[in-house]
Amino acid sequence: MRRLVCAILLLVVGLVPIRALELRTPAGTVILRQRTAEGTTWVCASQLAEALHGTFTRDAVSAYPVLILSGHRILISTATPVASVDGNLIDLSHVPKEGDGCLWLPEEFLTSVLPKALGGSVMVVGSGTSETPSAPRPAPASAPGRTTEKVGVDLAVGADYARVTLTGDGLSRAQVRQEGQEVVVLLAKGSFAEAHREVGKGILENLSAQGGSLRLALGAGFQRFETLRLLKPERLVILLKGKEQTVPAALPPVQQPAPPGVQGAAQVPNVPPAKTQAFDVIAIDPGHGGADTGALGPDGLEEKDLTLAIATKFASDLEKQGLKAVLTRTSDVTVPLQQRTALANFNQADLFISIHMNSAPTAKAHGTETYYLSKQATDLWASQLADKENAAGGTESSAPAGGLNLVLWDLAQTSHIVESAALAETIQDEFNTLLGTQNRGVRQAPFVVLEGAQMPAVLVEVAFLSNPSEAKKLSDSAFQDQVANALTQAVLRFKARYENPNPTAPTP
Repeated sequence: MRRLVCAILLLVVGLVPIRALELRTPAGTVILRQRTAEGTTWVCASQLAEALHGTFTRDAVSAYPVLILSGHRILISTATPVASVDGNLIDLSHVPKEGDGCLWLPEEFLTSVLPKALGGSVMVVGSGTSETPSAPRPAPASAPGRTTEKVGVDLAVGADYARVTLTGDGLSRAQVRQEGQEVVVLLAKGSFAEAHREVGKGILENLSAQGGSLRLALGAGFQRFETLRLLKPERLVILLKGKEQTVPAALPPVQQPAPPGVQGAAQVPNVPPAKTQAFDVIAIDPGHGGADTGALGPDGLEEKDLTLAIATKFASDLEKQGLKAVLTRTSDVTVPLQQRTALANFNQADLFISIHMNSAPTAKAHGTETYYLSKQATDLWASQLADKENAAGGTESSAPAGGLNLVLWDLAQTSHIVESAALAETIQDEFNTLLGTQNRGVRQAPFVVLEGAQMPAVLVEVAFLSNPSEAKKLSDSAFQDQVANALTQAVLRFKARYENPNPTAPTP
């Protein structure tokens, strides 16, 4: 009855042509107006959002349309046939089109993109064919005979951390809590793979699983733990922080070889400095350089010059605070992207901060974006930005199609992902205050320059050279001093958090 009433109301106000489109979703059945063009059926994005109790808006930076449905963010390109659900790209055969006050989405969007956001089968009825089903609806978790894959358990340890990465379905509902000298993980459904193994001593002393329960026995070196939940695939990262973790023979620490020389890059000794427990070395990467100018602004402004100017001021500020700064370049030269993190690793840096300037098709885009490494981009804008930065660096990444090297990802940055997210949040807070902008939220993307970093690592897009107001500020030496100071304050805040951990602090 409700469906019939909705259809009648829509027909009365003239929104639905004679043949309405019926869409059957996990959230219920809705009736949408449709039009036919280019041999396919099209529906209005704003009406779709309203019918599914979602929202339809625009991305603040890229100006691309965004649908928010069931807590999932769908970003839609109006230039290429592609959309993304929570950063996971999905190819389409038709480019969504704007007209008559609507963004028109092709029928394939309904059957290939919506199921990813709504968590189940979507079926189109009345679009010129009897019905167009999406992938078959999965059986309920409680269905008889259903087989559930085991939740995988991966372990990585270092002198000051132990990281447990769990991979499998349903981890978003898993409970994690500390019970005395144990951190316990309880699954809402399913069970863990066999996880009894040698882990060393100090922070984590034993790891064991039984059914849907995983227990991490804590040692005398344990100080705190943090968690991070990730998608694509679904993962739960548990990072135990502390000191004096001994590494078992089966899990040898990664030794960083001396990086090859790069003319004009920061010079390094033949032997790496000794790693200490102190938080005292910051690697600063001025983006671009040499023939790679980066983004261009008015009056001949070049990104490579601005990043070096700010990085130099930033390094000076850090030195005044008693910290050592290592720059990946000190002049206008080309330094390959992967060489930059190699320099940071070789110098045993505690943080890696890559400084860049942003650019967008619209002059209205403004503010700061801070990124940390991920195999999947937060959204289409983040993905395109990473592609642009990776291509500009002239790197010969070992990963296919400019993606991340999975071996380097697994051995290095995943053990620092929680800290990288926290560092990114801290930097973003400082710049929101400096530029007077609303928080856009920290983002993730597959930046090659962050690949393989063996410390918390972020990339900061300070401001937009494509925005006349921000470009004018960036050209001013006094404003560059403010930017350097904002970065310094973020590092000092992060240093305080590192040295005096607050176990009640929210997980980034």
